[in-house]
Amino acid sequence: MASSPASLPEAGDPRRRPRADERRAQIVREAALCFGTRGFRGTTTRDIAARVGITEAALYRYFPSKEAIYAAILDERIAAPDPLEALEPFARAGEDREVFTRLALALIHSVETDPSFLRLLLYSALEGHEMARPFQERRVRRLRDFLTRYIERRTAEGAFRAVDPSLGARAFIGMVVDHLIVRQVFGQREEYPQPPEQVAATFVAIFLDGVCKREGSLPRG
Repeated sequence: MASSPASLPEAGDPRRRPRADERRAQIVREAALCFGTRGFRGTTTRDIAARVGITEAALYRYFPSKEAIYAAILDERIAAPDPLEALEPFARAGEDREVFTRLALALIHSVETDPSFLRLLLYSALEGHEMARPFQERRVRRLRDFLTRYIERRTAEGAFRAVDPSLGARAFIGMVVDHLIVRQVFGQREEYPQPPEQVAATFVAIFLDGVCKREGSLPRG
């Protein structure tokens, strides 16, 4: 006897077997949590399979190794929209507050949406993984270089007082990243409950108040 339509598994039904792309996405998502909690070396494919709810043998049907899963996580992040593209119009117009505010918010939202990836990157640095280098080159360093060039240009235009551009870029990014590490790695969310907009506005004000020239101010040596 044929099953009635009401008895067939539907999307969201626990009886429905996930499609291959859905299972791969689930593996990548759960593996990121494992790597962010135990590091690459401290995580096994058995750990990842257990989080997904499948056998280790089934896991290997989707990924041949732990390294392949790790690479898939990084590839997914590299393929995500680049926040710098949205900043370019404001940078060309020299809209300092917009550039720094939007950059800070992009960093905050990225980490708050997926805290495990920040932890994964920190573990990668500590464990010396070469696999993380493409992400560092194409995203982290590119962001820092963008801000360095912007500060250098605005200094040459007379809008900013003379500061080392690379150190200025690191100072601003460092404020934002420290806030995220304190919240997401050390778990101090209750101590720092401020919404992203307030955090960004505060850090931008501190930074720009320090580097922007004031009319009538004396030159500093």
